[in-house]
Parts: sequence; structure tokens; C-alpha cells
Amino acid sequence: MRIKKILNNNLVLAQDENMTERMVMGRGIGFRKKQGDAVRPEEIDKVFVLESQALVDQFVTLARSIPINHLELTKKVVEAAEEELGLTFDDFIYIGLADHISYALYRHQQNIVLTNALSWEIRKFYAREYKAALKALDVIEYYEGIRLSENEASFIAMHFVNAQSSGEAVQLSMAAAGIIQDILNIVKFHYMLDLDEDTMQYSRFVTHIRYFLQRVHQPQATQRDTFLFEQVRLRYPDAYDCAGKIKIYLEEKLSVSINEDEMLYFMLHIKCLVDRERDEQQRKTEEEKGGR
Repeated sequence: MRIKKILNNNLVLAQDENMTERMVMGRGIGFRKKQGDAVRPEEIDKVFVLESQALVDQFVTLARSIPINHLELTKKVVEAAEEELGLTFDDFIYIGLADHISYALYRHQQNIVLTNALSWEIRKFYAREYKAALKALDVIEYYEGIRLSENEASFIAMHFVNAQSSGEAVQLSMAAAGIIQDILNIVKFHYMLDLDEDTMQYSRFVTHIRYFLQRVHQPQATQRDTFLFEQVRLRYPDAYDCAGKIKIYLEEKLSVSINEDEMLYFMLHIKCLVDRERDEQQRKTEEEKGGR
């Protein structure tokens, strides 16, 4: 394989003899290298096999948005889960799982604790994956010195469940795709902003909507964090107003009731998404002013 693009010292985009792109990870694999250099086998720790160019592009975006040690940590988590479950995941699991682990560590540092309304159901119906996820918490604690909550084990378990499906982790019906687009349009028009579909914030938001649509008609345990909901509602009133519009739309469209837990998740995702777009908009404005 030869290097096509250096993402950092430990991760490169390479092409094999068939000109197929591969993400290749290894300590110092990109150090003092340039495009076209050969990748030596002894430098390789992991070759990520991704089925489409879209997945390669998503991986490149991920690698640029999270610390490399979080990707290396995810590799250890995946290897431990594969051993526990006696199976091999497709490499697309790294895209969603690495992003989730990195974001969970960030939330822990910011003292933001999110509950998973489906924790009880996940423990009951996906006991093997949940057990593997608890071991994932052990791996994370060993390498990062941080003990994430068992709510995070529930989220991680669902990544293991989805990764056992063929193809994309979540297959969308046309109806679900339409609902996702409607929700994105609500955010766009509420804030009068265009949304960059190539950002991790956008990907996180869409993933949350997908999971919501998967579980919306399933029985859910009642587990509300009213205090955190009120804190976020008061701190981010614009995100609350936007989430309220989404709530009205979903309740009318799906004939369901949206509780405070779901509203909380929507508010946090909307805030992250919109902050990123506004920062980018400001950066472009400042560049334009500087060029005059």
C-alpha cells in the first residue's frame, strides 16, 4: 500500500495494489512521510476495510474531529467485544462507536450526564451485548482513568447490536427518511441556517433521530431527569423552542407522546449542531473581511 493522504502521525489514508482506499492506523505510520510513500507491514496496527467511498469519507471526517487516542481506545473496545461475543464486526462500527466514546468522555469532563430511557430494555433483550458493553467500560477506565456510567454501557451495547446487521447499521425506510428530512428542515428554518451534512454534529443528530424512530413505538421505562431538562431549557431557550416544534411535528406525525428525556436529547444535539454552523459562518465572514 502507498500513502494517499496523511491524517496525522498515526493514521493515513492509503491505496492498495487495486487502488482501493484503506484507512491504516499504526504508531508513527505518518511521521515524516509524504504522499506516495510505501506503508511498511511492520508499521501497521490496523487496516480498516470500509465498503464504500461514503464510509471512507465519514472515517476521514471522524479522524479529524476526535483525538487519535480515542480511535485507538475504540479499537481495544471492539477487540474486547468481539472476543466476548465470539464474532467479528464490520469496520463501519468504528465510525459511530469512536464518535460516541469520544463524545461520552467529553460529556463526562463537562459533568453532563445523560440517561438512556431504554436501559432496562437493552439489559433484558440484549444481555450479551450489554455484558460486552460493561467490559468496554472497564477498557475505557483502564486507558483513560474515567469510569463512565452504566447508561453509557446501554448506548455502547446498541452499537454492538447494530453492527451485527448487514450493510448500514440502521436501514431507513422511505417514511423514516422523510421524517428525518422534515426535522432537519425545522432546524434550518428555525435558525435560518444551512446545515453542513459532512460534520460530526450533523451525523450525531441524524443518528439520534434514527434511533428515536427505531424505538418510538416500543414500550419505554419512565426515567426522567427533570432537573437537567430544566437547566438546559433555561440555558438554551432557542434550542428548547426548536425542539418544541419538532415535538409538535412528531406527535402529530406519529401519534406518540414525546417526553422530557427525548426533548433533552433533541435540545443538546440542536445546540451542538447550530453552534458549529454559527462558528463556521463567523469564520467565513471574518475571512471575507480580512480579504478586503
